[in-house]
Formats: sequence, structure tokens, C-alpha cells
Amino acid sequence: MTWRALFLVLSVALTSCADSWSRKLPDDAAKIQIVNPVSFVDATGLSVATRIAFPTAGNRLPVVLFSHGAYSSKDEYNLILDFWAAHGYVVIAPTHRDSTSLGVARGSNDPRRFVWRLDDMALLSAQLEQLAAKVPALAGRVDLTKVVAAGHSFGGLIAQTLGGATYFDPAAGKTVSRHDARIKAVIIFSGAGRLPPLLRAEDFATLLVPTLVTVGTEDLKQSAISGYRWRREPYDLIPAENRYLLVLQGADHYLGGLVCRDDLPHAAQGPQWLSLFNEVTLAFMDAALQRDSSAPRRLAQLLDRTAHAKNGIARTWHRDAVQD
Repeated sequence: MTWRALFLVLSVALTSCADSWSRKLPDDAAKIQIVNPVSFVDATGLSVATRIAFPTAGNRLPVVLFSHGAYSSKDEYNLILDFWAAHGYVVIAPTHRDSTSLGVARGSNDPRRFVWRLDDMALLSAQLEQLAAKVPALAGRVDLTKVVAAGHSFGGLIAQTLGGATYFDPAAGKTVSRHDARIKAVIIFSGAGRLPPLLRAEDFATLLVPTLVTVGTEDLKQSAISGYRWRREPYDLIPAENRYLLVLQGADHYLGGLVCRDDLPHAAQGPQWLSLFNEVTLAFMDAALQRDSSAPRRLAQLLDRTAHAKNGIARTWHRDAVQD
């Protein structure tokens, strides 16, 4: 297995992603401000365009660094990212260099894209102290000790790597870590399981921060290596005391056409899947970052099962069918 093959596996879900469509949150629109685009540039000339959403009120706001799926962009996940922003998070979403919005041909692949994405995220993380200069409305309002890495599909692999998971580089013949010490929690939204020799079971063992894995039971089930079981493997392989799992019964890779794939028919259950996804991910972040003392109980109630209590805070929740 090569990096080219890995990219093909991770990107197959997005080979016909439509152009951005209007995704708004009518109830929350007045609560947030969006600055788009905001560019981050390093000394080498690397420039990353981002979309930054944040609440209009509040201080000590945590940060979410969100990595989109293959061929997608910063503008394709508004119904998720704006929900987080409306509930107290500064959400920074870059457009990576594999995006069709930058002229990349859909279905193409380049083995460098994985490392390029990690470089993009490293640039954003390294320049978080400059956030107020780029977005004056955030001056004095951001808590940089509380940063979450989140991502969908290919972006889920990026998020887990930032959180501490390793990977094997066959060309160099060594295990590589791109762990970002800023990251205090990880959300893997329909990410990637084992894909030897690049991703092995032991690569997930080093993901030690609290991690939520979300997956739908109909998640690209036509492919054995890209179905529900494979995409939930990060949950199965990371240390038990730090793992959380949300399984959406009947959901596909796109939450019923509400994420990225507006060219697909919208599933009737899509709004339900989206609502539960948003509520669980918010409760998870609030609990993992210790922002809200009621968050662990809220998360347990949402997932309907609590286990492995430690210091009064439940650390592991799992239910295989959270939607009837």
C-alpha cells in the first residue's frame, strides 16, 4: 500500500462533491460572526486561506481546527461549524491544497497531499497567537490552552494525527509523529482505520487525548475497506480510557446530503442525524475541555450509556444504535 493508494481510499467518497450550497442556521445566525477568507502565511510563502466563525459574545473561547474531506473546502460544512461557533467556539477551517475550489481535478491524487495538509494545520496552530491581529473582534477573547482538532473523512485522519496518532512512512522506513501539543481533544468524523503498512494498529495507540469517533452504519458500505467497521476502527484501537463513539443508525458518509454532497438526494433523517451529531460533538468538547460541569452528564444522556467513571467524570460512552 502506498500514499497514493491511501489517498484514493480516503477520497473516493468525495469524487462527485457538488459546489457549495447555501447552508445557514436560521436560529443561530445572529449569534455568530464569520470572517472569510482569512489568510495565514509563513516565512516560506506557504499561504492557507481559512474561514473563521465565532460567537458575537463571550470570552475565553476555545478553538476548533477543522480539516475538510478530500476535494472539499472550508465552505462545505457550515451546518456543523456554525453550530459550534454559536455555542462558544472559534472555528477555523482551512481549504487544503487538494480542494477542487483551487483547480484540483476531482478524482486525482498526489501522495504529498497528506503531508501538505499536516503542514497547513501546523501553520494555523503556530500562528494562533496572531489571531487577534487577523480578526480584531477576537482580541482578548480566545483561550489558546483549549484547542480541538476535528476533521471529516481525509480530514479525520489529519485530526487524529495532530492529536498524537502516528503513521509509518515506507520511503523513510520509520514511524512518524506530527503530534501538536496544543491539541486537547480530537473529533474523527468518518475517518480512517488500519491501512498497513501506512496505518497500523499501534499507530492509534499513541492517540491519548480524549477522542470522539463518529460513524454512520451506512457509511460507504459498498466498499469493504471503507465501510462502517473500517471507519469506526479508530475507536476500537485507541486507549479505552480516552475514547468515545457515536454511531448514527442508517446514516451515510454525508449525513444524508447535509455535508458536502448536495448533489445527492437529501435523506429524510438527515436533519435528525445532523442534530444529534452537533449535540454530541458539542457535549464532548465541553466535557473534554472542562468548560461545562453538566457536559459529561449531557453527553452520557445523549449516547444512552455510561461506563469507566473516573474522578466522577465518565470517560467512555458507546451505543451501537443511537437513532431508532
